[in-house]
Amino acid sequence: MPRSSLADARRRSLGLGPAVTSITMSVGHWIQNARRRLRPGDVVRKGIGDFVTSIDVRAERRLRRELGRLAPDAGFVGEETGSAGFDRDWVWVVDPVDGTSNFAHGLPHHAVSVALLWRGHPVLACLHCFPENAIYRAISGAGAFRGTRRIRIPRGRLDDGAIVGVQWHRGQQRLPLLPRIQAAGARIRTFGCTVVQLADVACGRLDANVQEQGRVWDIAAAGLVVTESGGRFTAWNGDPVFPFANLDIGHTATIAAAPLVHAQLVGRLRGCRPGAVVPTT
Repeated sequence: MPRSSLADARRRSLGLGPAVTSITMSVGHWIQNARRRLRPGDVVRKGIGDFVTSIDVRAERRLRRELGRLAPDAGFVGEETGSAGFDRDWVWVVDPVDGTSNFAHGLPHHAVSVALLWRGHPVLACLHCFPENAIYRAISGAGAFRGTRRIRIPRGRLDDGAIVGVQWHRGQQRLPLLPRIQAAGARIRTFGCTVVQLADVACGRLDANVQEQGRVWDIAAAGLVVTESGGRFTAWNGDPVFPFANLDIGHTATIAAAPLVHAQLVGRLRGCRPGAVVPTT
């Protein structure tokens, strides 16, 4: 991969950034207004513990249409409306409502997530996170921002003063990762929204986030925000997640943290394998 090609991709992302931010904010505000009209019949089961609302679908269609106008040459991967052109150099990766179960139940933690990938590398990210109603942005090589303020991940800690976000596959009854983290004294939090938890790591509200699960639309944008804030975002064994080898990789187990805390967590999770999806009755 020529070095200049990635540099060109970053320059293009800088040019697209303001328009993508505007689109993401607009869709986020529309989602919040539409939520007031959400009815039980608007929530549909997709699979075991996996739900979608009519708002998710409508929001993704709008994102697909408006982002497509910005970059007609880019493919699209979305959680709700399928994929097209995902083998192209440029691909939009979108989650219209990360944290749908929270959203459908009236719980506050959910987010809109938009990423632009070049040859598997996230080069542009925009998140609209609730309940704080904040926009997070990142461009590969140009830093991460919350609103207009650049964010730099704090040093963090992994001791009895630490708070670590954790999420696991639905239905799991044996969670060997938890005692390994808790042995350091850390408190555990799970907010039910990958994007929000990764944004919380980038700005220092969580000292780390450890997940068994996460699809490409959950982690592409938020993972870039973490890395551009100075954090590390990898698989449990420390291997890089980016660039994605392909965009249909299923769930990826990840660690997000400042460098020192990240190294400690990789050590603590050595030999610990993520659980599988467990069917429930």
